[in-house]
Order: sequence, then structure tokens, then C-alpha cells
Amino acid sequence: MKRILTAATAALAGLAFAASAHAQQGVTDDTILLGSHTPLSGPLQPWGAGSTGAAKIYFAGVNAQGGIHGRQIELLVEDSSYLVPKATEAGRKLVVDDGIFAMLLALGTPHNNAVLPIQGEFNVPNLLPMTAARSMSGTAGDGMPERFGALSSYYDQVEAAVGHFAAGGANMPCVIYLDTDFGYEILEGVESGAAMAGVEVAATAAHQPGDSDYVGTLTKLAGAGCNAVYLGVNFPEAISIKATSAAMGLPMPIVGSTAIFEEAVILLGAQAGVLEALEGLYAAGSWIGMNDAKNPDLNPLHAEAAKFEATFLQVTGAPLVTGAALLGHNAAMITAAALQAAGPDLTPESLTAAMESIEVPNIFTGDTISFGEGGRTGSSAVYLSQIQGGQWSFVEKLRD
Repeated sequence: MKRILTAATAALAGLAFAASAHAQQGVTDDTILLGSHTPLSGPLQPWGAGSTGAAKIYFAGVNAQGGIHGRQIELLVEDSSYLVPKATEAGRKLVVDDGIFAMLLALGTPHNNAVLPIQGEFNVPNLLPMTAARSMSGTAGDGMPERFGALSSYYDQVEAAVGHFAAGGANMPCVIYLDTDFGYEILEGVESGAAMAGVEVAATAAHQPGDSDYVGTLTKLAGAGCNAVYLGVNFPEAISIKATSAAMGLPMPIVGSTAIFEEAVILLGAQAGVLEALEGLYAAGSWIGMNDAKNPDLNPLHAEAAKFEATFLQVTGAPLVTGAALLGHNAAMITAAALQAAGPDLTPESLTAAMESIEVPNIFTGDTISFGEGGRTGSSAVYLSQIQGGQWSFVEKLRD
């Protein structure tokens, strides 16, 4: 009798262990469930569709090789249309209803900020979002989840750009920014860069996402004596601003951040018949474009970059590789490396430890992406690129 009870107890203990092993949200014996809220419609659709599409291609390759510790990676994507209320609804669905393990490549600063408290409540880490806001990197606490950002911040990008152009004589910087969390960070970065360069911001102008009339704003900035304009806007607004500036004959450089460094600027500019007017537009970003990434003089991993491009174009049939695709590929590669390093007992805690320990090569720049404990930002590099001859071209590395 004692032996039978002991066996029964052991069996129950085994069941209890099995139940506890599967208690982690978003993780089963067979799958790891990730989620993303991002624009699959609306003006920023190229960012959302390009990044998550590239990530799915990478994960498909990982899954074909057996997955991670025997688990297949599944990425659920919900459309936010770049609207904060819709992103909040999408994020809640992914976290609460779908029960994802981690959020990946979520797009938009105010959109992420709206969803992060929901993730904090359910202990869902935020991995490598499609925003370079400073709030995207940090440790859990005060209702926030673990957060790992792969990119140098918007703040650092424009701060470095202001210093670069001020050294060349652009001592009257101005700012056009969106009235959002994202826009405010750009404004603060320009103000910091100006202070570091010993100059003052001459004028600023706030706009709403989607605005297309910038004649009054550019007239105001020109009247204030601006000799460089920095943009806290996304690429649709950047196209309008640069085209309007060209039509008005304004000579000052116009400089954006990672948020405008996207081949969609070229494609949309050509469709609208204003590509020639976009010549000279600058972006201080976190990477270099695909053509430059294949240049052995700029990237020691150029062969890997070229291999990725060939595979991506063959699988998708796309005419070119966009910046969104580069970021999506890198994010998926980093995530897979961290999931592997976390081991078979996958929890938010084991993933966090793994993220803090891995070093992943950025095949598009030759830099190394790594996350130290407390830092949580994978790269501090800032690259200046410019539209030259109808395509983005690397100009100079502003920060390592």
C-alpha cells in the first residue's frame, strides 16, 4: 500500500512539475509566442510591414532548422495603423488574450509607451521596438516591463547631428517636431546639441502627425535666420517639408533622425514626382543603407549583408531592401540568439539574463550589438546619410 501511495504521489508530483513547466505565458513544449503591434495600414505601413515581414522570414529559417530548444517561434502581428488607441487595443489583445511571451518590433514611441504598463502587469518583456526613444531601454519596475532597445536614441542622433553641422557653420538651428513623445525627444536632443556646440535654437514649430502644409512654418523659420532645420517627424512629413523647402528655394540643410531613414522616402518621393526635390535630405540614423552595407570599404561584414539581400529579394519579390527590413532581420536574429542562450527553461528572467550576456554582429554595419546589465541599449552608433542621386548614401559616422 505504501508503495502504491508513493508511486501515486510521484505521479502527481510529475504532473505538478509538468504543469509548472508550462505555466509560463507564451511558452509551451512546442512554441514560443511573440507579438507585435505595428502599422500594417496607414502612412507608416512600410515600416510595420517591412520589419515584421523580415522577422518572419528569419524565424522561418530558424524553425526549419528545428527551432529553439525544440520550440517553433511564432510571431503574431496586430495592425495599429499608427494610432495610439488602436495600438493600445492591439497590445492588450496580444498580451492578455493571446498570451504572448514577449513583444517584438512594436512601432511608435507614444504607442509603445501606452502599451508598456499592460506588459508590465503581465511580465511581458519589450524587445527591440521600432522606435529609438530613450524610454524603450530600461529595467522592470514601477509597472514597466524589461525593455531592450537596439538603436541609438533619437536624442543622441540629433544631438550628434547638431554638433556636426554647427562645426560647419550652421549656428542657427531650428526644429520642426510632432506634438508627441517622439517629437519632444527630438526637440530636447536638438536643444542639448545646441548647448554643447555653444549655440542657441533660433525657432521651433510643432505639428500633428500627417500634416502636409509647411509653407507657414518654413517661412517663420527662415525669418528667424535658421541655417539648419532638424526634424522630429516621420518620413511622410519629412517628404512634405523637404519638397516644400526646395520649392521655396530655402538653402539650409534639413536633417532628420532614424525615423526618416527609410527607402520608402525614395519610393514615395518618386511616386509623388518630388524625388528631385528630396536631394540633399539628411538623416542621422542607427545604420547605413543596403547599398552601403555591401561596400567592403564601409562594412567588414559586407558579404553577409549581400547574402541577406539576395535571400530577402528572392523570398519577397520586393524591388529593394528597406531600412525596415534591415531592422526586422536584426531584431529577429538578436531575439533568436537570446532565446537560445536562455536555455530550455524559458522565463522572462532567463531571457533577461540572456539578453544581457549575448553579443550579436550587425551584418549591415560591422558593429557589435550587445546589452549590458542596466544599459539595455544595443548600440550607440550614429551614422549620417544623405539622399544623393535619388538614393540614400552614407556620409559620415558621427558617434561610435
